Amino acid sequence: MKSKEYNYDPNIHRLPWYGGWLLLALVAFCGTVSYLSFFHLPPALTEADLAQHPSAFNGARAWDALERLDAIGPKPTGSRANEVEAVQLLEHELSLINASRHIAQEVLYDKQITSGQYGINFFGSSMTSVYRRVQNLIVKLVGAEDQHALMLNCHFDSVASSPGASDDCGSCAVMLELLRVLTRQPAKLRHSIVFLFNGAEETPLQASHGFITGHRWARDIRAFLNLESAGSGGKELLFQSGPHHPWLIEAYSRAVRHPFGQAVGEEIFQSGLIPSDTDFRIFRDFGHIPGLDFAHIFNGYRYHTRYDSVKYLSPAVLQRTGDNMLSLVRLLANGDQLARAAERATGHTVYFDFLGLFFVSYSATEGTVLNVLVSVGGLLIGCWNVLTIVGWSHWRSVVLEMLHGFVATLVGAGAAIGLNLASAYGLDQFADRSMAWYSSYGLAIGLYCVPTMMLLLIAHREFHRLFSKSKTVLSLTLTVQARITGVFFFWSLITLGATVYGLRSAYVIAILLILSLFGTTLITLLKLQSFPSGYWLTIYLIVQSVALLWTTQFFHIFANIFIPITGRSGADDNPDFIIGIVAAGCTIFAISFLVPLINLLRKPYRTVGALVVLFVAGLILAIATPIGFPYRAAGTSPDQEPKVQRILVQHTVRQFFEHNDTGRIRATDAGYLFRLWDRHNERTVRDVLYEQREQLIRPTALPECKTVVFCGLPGSAIRFSSLWSPQSKPPNAPDAMQLLLKAREDHHLPGGKSKVTLRFDLIGSFQASVLLRLQRNVTLASWNLSTVVPKQLTVSGGHRAYFVLITHGLPDEPMELILDLQKEGGKEDITIENPLLDISVSSNFWEYHEHFTDSFHKFVASFPDWAHVVPSLAVVNVYSF
Repeated sequence: MKSKEYNYDPNIHRLPWYGGWLLLALVAFCGTVSYLSFFHLPPALTEADLAQHPSAFNGARAWDALERLDAIGPKPTGSRANEVEAVQLLEHELSLINASRHIAQEVLYDKQITSGQYGINFFGSSMTSVYRRVQNLIVKLVGAEDQHALMLNCHFDSVASSPGASDDCGSCAVMLELLRVLTRQPAKLRHSIVFLFNGAEETPLQASHGFITGHRWARDIRAFLNLESAGSGGKELLFQSGPHHPWLIEAYSRAVRHPFGQAVGEEIFQSGLIPSDTDFRIFRDFGHIPGLDFAHIFNGYRYHTRYDSVKYLSPAVLQRTGDNMLSLVRLLANGDQLARAAERATGHTVYFDFLGLFFVSYSATEGTVLNVLVSVGGLLIGCWNVLTIVGWSHWRSVVLEMLHGFVATLVGAGAAIGLNLASAYGLDQFADRSMAWYSSYGLAIGLYCVPTMMLLLIAHREFHRLFSKSKTVLSLTLTVQARITGVFFFWSLITLGATVYGLRSAYVIAILLILSLFGTTLITLLKLQSFPSGYWLTIYLIVQSVALLWTTQFFHIFANIFIPITGRSGADDNPDFIIGIVAAGCTIFAISFLVPLINLLRKPYRTVGALVVLFVAGLILAIATPIGFPYRAAGTSPDQEPKVQRILVQHTVRQFFEHNDTGRIRATDAGYLFRLWDRHNERTVRDVLYEQREQLIRPTALPECKTVVFCGLPGSAIRFSSLWSPQSKPPNAPDAMQLLLKAREDHHLPGGKSKVTLRFDLIGSFQASVLLRLQRNVTLASWNLSTVVPKQLTVSGGHRAYFVLITHGLPDEPMELILDLQKEGGKEDITIENPLLDISVSSNFWEYHEHFTDSFHKFVASFPDWAHVVPSLAVVNVYSF
């Protein structure tokens, strides 16, 4: 077909103005469908289904076990609830399972009481983790070939004030039912399965270390499945794999009935953006074993609160997880993958599901090739699509329009992110309504997604108005298609950049490009590109509807992860910046291929105007109505979900001991320590204290902060900013962990150096932390906690200190601490009067409500019902030597 010298009337073939509103409706519809897909769960089997489905996972039986674990209440490590009641309940369940097993099955049981220590970097804080007599309950279902084993792991402990129904008793209930089903089958599996019920994960990650480094069955394990939770309900997400074991993903792809996994989740989690970790890290780093990590991620508002209970879960959640795990376990335990695991440890894998309908995986190398081919091929076909109509001699006009589309997208995206950051700053600093979206998910869309759409549309419309030529060989339809190729160019550059950087997450964009490429190719082959808008547009919108289902799911995933996290990520940073950037990025990703269509509308600014109205409405709702209040109390039904503010308060007594003396106290005081978990914690605490006429100060303002390590505060607050309220009455704390100096040895070394060896006993079986701060010119040459001395961390007051976290499960003998110190100078510099180091020993008492004073009980009860208060006691003993 020959080209024409210039375009005909630019108003010909334009769509009616309400087409823009229909386009917004399409985005909303596809976004709703992708959102609902996350919560579509198979119905749970009931007790009545046992006869008909004896070999299937039964959600009702798993639910029964979960209800009994939930009824125990909070189960922090070291508490009677965790070390006695939960252990007895699980042992009773395991004995019933063993009694009902098939005669062909061999089931072995072991209770491991383990102690140990290791160094770990936890969210940027270098620490030494010490655990004493924590418990693991371990069951081995012996296979026909008892050489290679698969392990399943859950943890039955919970944080204080939370029953831990989802995190992680639900996973333990799933494992109990899996064990029950597998032990009743008449034939042995080919390989053994180890079921690890660990009792100290929240401490963090300690019991799993004791198992993988010290238990006799650990040496046979070739792979593991870790069942975790960072939310409450919905689908379990496969979010970590391997590393370097693609056969595990292949097995998941073949076996799992209801897939839900995204490699992008793995890279985000391992980047440290999410303030959480799992036992996967321990098995990978200390056991050098590959595995798959699963977690429920939705409704993170309930994570680590009293609302993580069976009231807000359903048997369908357990049924879905159980169905998937049973299929996967059977495939791995009967296949040859475990026996060949070591030789198949090659390369990374790209993996993803599409709305749970199917699962795709391929190697990272194949992903690199695919990304490059799609990025380059899409640009070539996009240009060819237009040039076959206007003629190849007009390639400059096509390239120019393509660049207009690229620059308009770039400018619109930059403006959108800029506006969102400005809105985030204004809401926080001037309106004092940051986190308005926390309990109203739709406000995040109104405040940050809508203005992103608005500025993208304006950018494309204004570029068209300013740079379109009155005489051109490109019709309006072809101009728009060339601009779409410019959008493709925008995402191609990002895809190629991410690929060069080594990010497997580039597949997220590559799939969008593949869909766009498919639509363009189809239009080109059918030769519809030069016809009036309705012909090619119909095909284009059908393909883009599928693309919207793909892209909008990532907004929901990221929003459901990051919005609840802002309630526990600290008070120092404005969380609206994070949500504004995430919302802008996801919105640009979702609608950028639709934005150029605005130039087909007769009155495009009516669509823009509708978005302006929605944005203004969102601002009004956030600033001037109760909808913008961040928190929501629990309602009378499970449908009225709580979205609470977390308040951690420790009634603390501080005891400062005489120099070189662990028996005489020179000063003591008491107060409430508040760990600031979110942006509005300080205001809530100040309001409550103001009513009670209590003082509230920054810990750094304490006079002892200049001389005492971490200002004399409990080490449990080391990762968060804090507030201190002095109190005249100390807590009724139990006996705390005491430091006893057993011996001191002084030595003079060649070269003008001195060496001092200090031997201590830490007496008491409590959850504790130790901070060691060395004086000037003193170094820690070695200690008995690790072969390598770890790095120091910087704490409040600018002090640098070694941080030791100590967890006790069952009561234990005193713990020995040996420090070898070196100091520049001769013997005269190491006299007993000259201080070498300060030691702060904090004892933390979780779930010790019977020791609360009446005034502390009243204070805790005075917080509003939308606050989740975690009260505890703490004793801080500060020594110097």
